[in-house]
Amino acid sequence: METASTPERPQSVRTAMNCLWLSVAIGAVKLLMELPYLKTIAPAPFTDFVLIVVFALMVFLIFRIYAGKNWARVTFLVLFVIGILPTLPTMRSEFVRSPLLGTLSVVQAGLQIYALFLLFSKPGSGWFRKTAAA
Repeated sequence: METASTPERPQSVRTAMNCLWLSVAIGAVKLLMELPYLKTIAPAPFTDFVLIVVFALMVFLIFRIYAGKNWARVTFLVLFVIGILPTLPTMRSEFVRSPLLGTLSVVQAGLQIYALFLLFSKPGSGWFRKTAAA
């Protein structure tokens, strides 16, 4: 819910949010496809815990970004940068196990990159500064 003092959210921020939500949905589909494999490489309770924490953090950050919180936008960027390099070899192994799974990973990463581009370029980036000042 927006207040009268919050500047109008630019279309680029709304598009970025749609990309991030689609990325979460793709992640859920990938999870269902990968769950049997994931449970063979780590104990099930640990795997479940990590998956829940990662999804909860992603959803939390998306909600905070949508609310105009600059710290959430920056946190998402930092976590993306930290996570993308170790993900590249994982994508290769996903393509070996299932071309569909590998393709979904590439699409998911592409959506996140595009969302970050929209959030850190104008007019999206300017909206976060105006929201912080309001």
